[in-house]
Amino acid sequence: MAESRLRIVLDANVYVSAAYGGIPLDAVRKAFAIGTVYLSVDTARKIEKTVEKLVGRFGHERAGKLAGLWKALFGHCRMVEVPEKLSLCRDPKDDAYLSLCGAVGADILMTGDKDLLEIDPRTFPGSLRQLRIYTPRQFMESE
Repeated sequence: MAESRLRIVLDANVYVSAAYGGIPLDAVRKAFAIGTVYLSVDTARKIEKTVEKLVGRFGHERAGKLAGLWKALFGHCRMVEVPEKLSLCRDPKDDAYLSLCGAVGADILMTGDKDLLEIDPRTFPGSLRQLRIYTPRQFMESE
């Protein structure tokens, strides 16, 4: 019997950190290798805005890497509709990631955002019961 692939959601800060290489880039590569990475319109927009904002702050070379990485990875993500908006995070902007996780029954949310990392999983509704929230380092040490 074939093993099912993990359902994974990546936060914008993971994509940005991956442009620097190291563990975040290794974690993104692992995510795409062992799972299906999901996006919604809201999360894609949030990532695109973050990339656009940071391109102006990075040097020309790093900005090109970041934009190129996002463009390359975007095409390998599965876009989905999110019918239900969850409100679980102390930073409401991060609820888009949790809503996406609920919509796809995500197994993993990879992030460096303390607001997401500090959520008590016991407060999750049924659609998020299986969700594990990892930093890139924790993800590399898992599975």
